[in-house]
Amino acid sequence: MAQKTSIFSVGYRNSETLILLLFVIFLSACVSAHQNSQVSPESWNAQNSREAEAYWEKIASLQDDLVALNQQADLLEARQVAETAITYSKQLAEEYQLVRPAVLHNVLIRVGLKERGLCYHWTEDLLKRLQSLDLRTYQLHWGVAHRGSELREHNSVVITTRSQVFEKGMVLDPWRNSGDLYWALIKNDRYPWEELPPSEW
Repeated sequence: MAQKTSIFSVGYRNSETLILLLFVIFLSACVSAHQNSQVSPESWNAQNSREAEAYWEKIASLQDDLVALNQQADLLEARQVAETAITYSKQLAEEYQLVRPAVLHNVLIRVGLKERGLCYHWTEDLLKRLQSLDLRTYQLHWGVAHRGSELREHNSVVITTRSQVFEKGMVLDPWRNSGDLYWALIKNDRYPWEELPPSEW
């Protein structure tokens, strides 16, 4: 197993790591200061209400898009997938102790300050959670774009109905917006997705 990089290592990596660490501390301080500001109970309740409404609207929107993949799809399963994918993506962001944006979190992993949160970690964890639903009318796939490229490779969950080919599937990408689930049909997404064989998951 490779050793993690120490923030006190010698050379230019030391400078880069310290700069990143200071940047993260600065961001954390901003967040803490914001969270500790005085908020009235009325505005807090209104904000929570708006967030809850947006959350359920997002689930309903993803459910509709999943059903639109194939009119033979199961409405209840579409709801389960939508709620699980959106909720678990947010949960993973907390578990990874995510630093935004996603590319900055990737850098922190590369220098050894974070352990998980690369796109393939999100894909692996979300796939496992969705597989636990024992879906009957939907099928899960591992999508990869620019495979083998050190800087451009991207991984994501792709979902189809049982009767569909991979190319007609939908990307469920929690990495792109740092835990705020992004989804789109493969044909409408900017990445050139290919299917990774299950033997390589």
